[in-house]
Amino acid sequence: MRVAFDITAIDERPSGVGNYALELFVHLLAARNTHEYLPLSNRGSYPARLPVACTDYRLPPRVPSRMLWMQCVLPLHLRQLQPQLCHYTNSIGPLMSPCPYVLTIHDMTLSLLPHLHPWRKQLFVRPIVALAARRAARVITVSEHARRDIVRLLHLQPERVSVTYEAAAPEFRPMATTEIQRVRTAYGLNEPYILYVGTIEPRKNLLRLIRAWHSLYRRGHIAQQLVIVGARGWHNSTLYREVAALDPGAALRFTDYVPQHDLPALYSGADAFVFPSLYEGFGLPVIEAMACGTPTLISHAAALVEVADDAALRCDAYDVEAIAAALDQLLCDHALRDALRQRGLQRAADLSWARTAEQTAQVYAEAIGEAVDTRQVAGDTVAR
Repeated sequence: MRVAFDITAIDERPSGVGNYALELFVHLLAARNTHEYLPLSNRGSYPARLPVACTDYRLPPRVPSRMLWMQCVLPLHLRQLQPQLCHYTNSIGPLMSPCPYVLTIHDMTLSLLPHLHPWRKQLFVRPIVALAARRAARVITVSEHARRDIVRLLHLQPERVSVTYEAAAPEFRPMATTEIQRVRTAYGLNEPYILYVGTIEPRKNLLRLIRAWHSLYRRGHIAQQLVIVGARGWHNSTLYREVAALDPGAALRFTDYVPQHDLPALYSGADAFVFPSLYEGFGLPVIEAMACGTPTLISHAAALVEVADDAALRCDAYDVEAIAAALDQLLCDHALRDALRQRGLQRAADLSWARTAEQTAQVYAEAIGEAVDTRQVAGDTVAR
C-alpha cells in the first residue's frame, strides 16, 4: 500500500496536532509492514525530527497559504504520486482529492465553542471540515467523546469514525534528580512549582487558573510558583492585562515554547500539573505529565475525564474557587498525591504510539478495501 501522509502540522516547534502527526508518522514508518509512506507538506523542507528516510521523496512546491496549497496545488501533486490512500492529519483535506483519504479530526471546538477561535477559522476552515469529513473514506479521532461530537454534528455514520488514542512519547518518564536540576537551572526555577503545558489561548482557561493559584499564593496558603509553558496562541490581551494587575512578580513564570527534550524533566520536577481546559479532543499534556509521575488536576471536560480515567483529580473549570480548592487539596494531601502518581504512571503505560500506529494502519486497510469494492461494483455496473 502506498500512503501519502500529511505532515503540514509538523514544524521545528511542534505541539498539539504537530505532535500527533509526528509521533504517528514516526511509528508508522517503524512498524513492520510493507506500506510505503509519502510525506506531504507545504513548508519546503522537512522538520529535523523526522527520519532521514523521509527525504527520499520530493515535496510539492512551497505555497505560503496552507489552504491554497491543499486545495489547489496538492491534488495536482497527488495525481503524479498516485497513492492508494492519503491521510490528512489536521481536520481538512482537498475537496477535489484524486484518491480516497482518511481524515483525522481532533475535536469539534469550531462548532461547539466558536467564540474561542479566530473569525478566519470560522469563515474558511469550519465549512471545509464538514465537507472533507463527509467525503472521507474514514474519519479518525482521538477519544470516544470527540467521536460522539463528530458523528452528531457532522451527521456521519458511526461506523465510519474510528478512535485511536494518543500517547506519551517514549522520552516522557520520571527523570533523575540531576536532569531535573539542570532544567530548573536553565529556566530559573528556584522554588517549588505547579506546571501547565499547552498553547496560551482562551480555550485553555488560564485566566481562571491564574486567579485560583494567586488566591492561594498571596495568602501564603501554598508556596509553589505557577509555571506556564507554551507558545502564545491568540486573544491573550485580557490574560496579560490581568496578570499585570495581579502583579505576582517572579512567582508566575511564562517560559514560552519549551523544546520537547526539556519537557520530561519539567514535568518530573513539578509538585503538580494543572490542566483546567474548557474543552479538549484528547489532552496530550495530561498523559505526558502522568508518564512522568506528576500528580495531575484536570477539569470536568469529558475527553479529559475519559483519557485520565481515575488517575487525576477533577474540578469545575468555570469556578475559580473550585479550582483553588482542588489545587489546595492536591498539594496538601500527600496520600492522594501518592495514589494519583501511581495511577497516572499506570494509565500512561496503557497507551502507546505503536498501538496507535497499528490501529491507524487497520483503518487504512478498511478504507482501501472499501474503495476497491466500490470500484469493482462500478466496473461491474458499466460492464453490464
